[in-house]
Amino acid sequence: MAMKKLIAAATPLALLPMMVQGATVEQLERQVQSLNQRLSAQEQRFRVNGFATFGIVQSDVEETADTYHRGISNETNFRRYTKAGVQMTFNMDAQTSVVTQFVARGENDFDVKAEWAYFKHQLNNQLTFKMGRLRKPNYLLSEYFDVGYAMPWTNAPVEVYGVLESTANYEAMDLSYDMELGDWTANFQFQYGRAVGTDTISEDLMAFNYSMNNGSLTLRAGYSQADVSIVAGSSTATQAAAINAALANTDKSGEQAGSLLKGTFAGLAVMYDNGSLLTIAEYTTLSIESVFADQDGYYAMGGYRFGQWMPYLTYAHEETTDDDDREVSSLLVSTGSSAGDAATIAAINANLSGLNVEQTRTAVGVRYDYKPGVAMKLQYDMVDVGDTAGEFDSVPTKDSANIISFTIDTVF
Repeated sequence: MAMKKLIAAATPLALLPMMVQGATVEQLERQVQSLNQRLSAQEQRFRVNGFATFGIVQSDVEETADTYHRGISNETNFRRYTKAGVQMTFNMDAQTSVVTQFVARGENDFDVKAEWAYFKHQLNNQLTFKMGRLRKPNYLLSEYFDVGYAMPWTNAPVEVYGVLESTANYEAMDLSYDMELGDWTANFQFQYGRAVGTDTISEDLMAFNYSMNNGSLTLRAGYSQADVSIVAGSSTATQAAAINAALANTDKSGEQAGSLLKGTFAGLAVMYDNGSLLTIAEYTTLSIESVFADQDGYYAMGGYRFGQWMPYLTYAHEETTDDDDREVSSLLVSTGSSAGDAATIAAINANLSGLNVEQTRTAVGVRYDYKPGVAMKLQYDMVDVGDTAGEFDSVPTKDSANIISFTIDTVF
């Protein structure tokens, strides 16, 4: 009897560790579930994406001070097309976020530069506001300019996108409005800001862009304008001073550093991509007051996907459109003998002719999507530079250049 009482008394004590253990496991499960919810919420609030391109490029032009440009010569170059970037997005809530993007480029000794740093707020289902350091929206592929994986080429055609390499970003406010038009999605974008470059400063820069997409077809038109001034002490200021000196006795003058010049830019683009066939065509025109060059550029490309492979062909052209306007022979104000006038005219036109550009590119390449997020591209470019400035400046012994490049493009 005493034994039975002892067992009865001991039973709750024996069950106590089990009850405590059960409560602890249940508590831990709740803690883990709570932690997972917090981690999920944190993941939704903070997102990190990255991209990188590892490239190699070489041409058949000898590496001398006068015959190569953009770091491309007959010396194998592992830096020119190599770059890496990290984009971080912090979502404060469903409507508000902060976006930053940092990029390091091989051609700039891998110095890290903030390409994007802006505040974004979704005002309603259609209207979005951004403010901060943004990408100039001048081109069809402006947003993806650094992301090689998002482009078909090893490098975007410099005949159109070359300007974007040195002046891709600026500080601005952006309003973007989305709407539905039948089977089409339309977007209207307005930006206002200021851009500070190495050679120029653009004040009151306004950009207007309109695009439409119906799934396979994208149409885009854009226009921007700004008051442009030359940075004192820059190479452009030095060139302007030389032109001013040459034009001292004419009724046409160059521009001093600090002078405001009206600059305009316009572009049209179309892209068709049905999953197999990819075609892109883009045309741009740039005009700046003064003796400095106005320039048009365009390209057209076509590619077809065979499984993981896509061979493609691209044709591109750029040309200054005011070469004759910058000739001053008929504008010279006579100040002496005709021989003196002729010598002055020759000096002026020799200086101005360095601004003339005419360049044509034919590129053939193939893209291989090795796995999701990794693409390999091999491209061969045939560039006709003539006797004008261009990809290879003025090449005294050649009027063409051949370039071969290979890249591995990734997103992660």
